[in-house]
Amino acid sequence: MMRTPSIESARSNSLRGSMAAIERAAVQARKIAAQTRTAIVIERNGVLEHLQMAADGRIADAQTQTAADPKEH
Repeated sequence: MMRTPSIESARSNSLRGSMAAIERAAVQARKIAAQTRTAIVIERNGVLEHLQMAADGRIADAQTQTAADPKEH
């Protein structure tokens, strides 16, 4: 089985830097969610998690639902 190369080994500078850009965007999204008191929705292992952010940037509350049922989204 062939192993997929890491994105950090890509030839393109833009592609190599994309993971860092995604991480910066996630940090900024959490800051904005804390300021506006809205939830961040992530999918982890097939489960949707609604993360309510506290003012200090920590997760204040988390609710989960199975991602398999599209009518619940």
